[in-house]
Amino acid sequence: MSEFLAVTAFHSASTDQVIEAISQHLGAHGVASIFDRAATKPNDRTDAQVYSPVNGWAVVLWPEYFNVHDFGLARAVATRTGWLVSSVHVYDSQYWEHLCVVGDRELHIYNSRPAFWKIDSPDDFVRISRYESDPRRLAAHVGVPVQEIAPYFVNASDLADPNAKSYADDECALGSFWVFTDFWRRLGIRYPDILKGMAGILRLDADYSDKLPAE
Repeated sequence: MSEFLAVTAFHSASTDQVIEAISQHLGAHGVASIFDRAATKPNDRTDAQVYSPVNGWAVVLWPEYFNVHDFGLARAVATRTGWLVSSVHVYDSQYWEHLCVVGDRELHIYNSRPAFWKIDSPDDFVRISRYESDPRRLAAHVGVPVQEIAPYFVNASDLADPNAKSYADDECALGSFWVFTDFWRRLGIRYPDILKGMAGILRLDADYSDKLPAE
């Protein structure tokens, strides 16, 4: 089954602050949302799963196909709040992208298969080719050695062995989009155990995708 995954981590913010900031962004685009602390069975099409902070990072797992909206939301929320925000999305299980911003400043942006759209969507190919994927600014801001995270930012299409790992203790291979969870772990972000530690569900209007900006 193909994955269209999107997940965002917000640093140094409480669950309530994260919900408020997200709701403000959604509302600015005409999308209503309701937070339900008692809900335990999310609807993949409309529900964002909000997880309580771990290591100072509150994580939100977005509805399916939110992968065209998470970067715009991350930028907007970070600009409004000044927070450090890291967001990852996956397109059709083919590649993963990472964006990290603090305030209105972009620290890092990366695509694991930068030539994926070269034939089918030249405009997207050009856009991705302009990504600033050097991790030094990200490492300096987060306070991790750059050499610790740099091995994750490879061109997955060029891997001689897609089963190779950046580190022996990583759970995922570089050829798998799930390797982002190992990268996140180096930043102190824990990808959530689904439904464990969930603070609640933020339910979005069914037509949210028609209203939110895409990136």
